[in-house]
Amino acid sequence: MAEKNYRLCIFLHSGSYDRVYQAVSITNVVLAMGGEVHIFFSYGALKRLIKGKTDELQEEEPFRVELEKNINRGTIDSISEMLTTAKRFGRVKLYACTASMAVLNIARDELVDLVDCSMGLVSFLELVKGAQHALYI
Repeated sequence: MAEKNYRLCIFLHSGSYDRVYQAVSITNVVLAMGGEVHIFFSYGALKRLIKGKTDELQEEEPFRVELEKNINRGTIDSISEMLTTAKRFGRVKLYACTASMAVLNIARDELVDLVDCSMGLVSFLELVKGAQHALYI
């Protein structure tokens, strides 16, 4: 069981469906065990937070056919469903990288409502200082 003050920080750079899915799966396990999670979405991962893009499967996705089949059957939840579940725990924060937003020309109002705020890397690193673990995905 995770300690009540256990903090996990995730630098989520990749936008590939399987990697984002894995990051949110890890998030939900930590939350279910009583911990808190902070996810910093940058570049490819940030594109997953654009309204209407969260659950898109790209042609180049390595497991596209299997993912599509399992999502349609209800065997696995979509990324947006998993993020909604994570938010219900109340101990997860989703951050949009301001530098990535500038480079990719993404405005804050284009992002899904689940995003808590946008911030720079320096601010996120302050959160990481108090974390027991940090992952880069």
